[in-house]
Amino acid sequence: MEAARLLCSDYEQMINRGWRRSGSFLYLTDHSTSCCSYYPIRTHALTHQPRKTERRLLRRWHRMELLKDPASDSPGKLTCGKRLRIVLEPAAFSEEKFLVFERYQKSVHDDDATRPGFRNFLCDSPLVYEQIGNRELPHGLGSYHQCYYVDGRLAAVGVIDILPSCISSVYLFYDPEYSALSLGTFSSLREIALVHQLHQTTESIRFYYMGYYIPSCPKMTYKGQWRPAELLDLVSLKWIPIDSCLERIRKHPVFCTFDPYVSSLNMVRDAISDKLDWMPVLSPSTLSENERKKAMDLTFHIGSPRSPEIAGSMLSLVSKELQQAVLQTAASLGLELASRAILLL
Repeated sequence: MEAARLLCSDYEQMINRGWRRSGSFLYLTDHSTSCCSYYPIRTHALTHQPRKTERRLLRRWHRMELLKDPASDSPGKLTCGKRLRIVLEPAAFSEEKFLVFERYQKSVHDDDATRPGFRNFLCDSPLVYEQIGNRELPHGLGSYHQCYYVDGRLAAVGVIDILPSCISSVYLFYDPEYSALSLGTFSSLREIALVHQLHQTTESIRFYYMGYYIPSCPKMTYKGQWRPAELLDLVSLKWIPIDSCLERIRKHPVFCTFDPYVSSLNMVRDAISDKLDWMPVLSPSTLSENERKKAMDLTFHIGSPRSPEIAGSMLSLVSKELQQAVLQTAASLGLELASRAILLL
């Protein structure tokens, strides 16, 4: 799904239903046939305590004069040393950022980068900046680039969304010459510190969202180390402490609900060959009869937002495929958000 304009509060509703974004493209995994599971993960940033390895990294940055004495800082405060400068700015293209991304893509992913691709992936965002009266955020909630300069040179860029109750990490890219600095780990610590900082004047901001926890991918399971962490149950849409989820994941590695009272085999996948009859969040079967009736009241535009509105009830008469699309829209977005959206088919 591509979005043109999206309120930060609405996007937060969506990520609490399993959605994520890449540029202006919004996506939701269909776990009924996917090859592996993708569980949204978040950390309670205000109670996170750095682990031994993270404290060791901070001490190393201190010795390199990138940080002031980390021993004197609280978990929510990382003070730049004389060699480090961190700038939080609205997400926007610059040639300097692109050149860092180009080097990163070639070195880390052995892939070429283009300026249009970089803009679409890491600069464009549908989020509308919303003022919240926080002096740390003159532009308000929205999409930002957190730029890390070492000795005056751009070393890394963290792409983040600042939402009503959280910071959502989108991506990090860095100059390969600085790979020894463990910029991925440090940027997460800095983003958690930013949650602390913003919480001082905007109390609702208290979580750090890290995207998807993918149990079968070692490069993604590290996210579970940022405790206290929670995974989103894609059936109940409730956040569950990760330690309560891991045993269920071991038993049902391809997909599962974390609800201990749900043990029906049609709610789990133990192997890639297993199929789900319906996909939580995406499936119309999650809607009650009353919700299905309300979904028929949703209005859609065909091809362009300037085209005439067509009610879901009319589309459902055209074909079963269009009826399914109407119901899936209501199930995946939630009726409240879907009823306010300008929906295109």
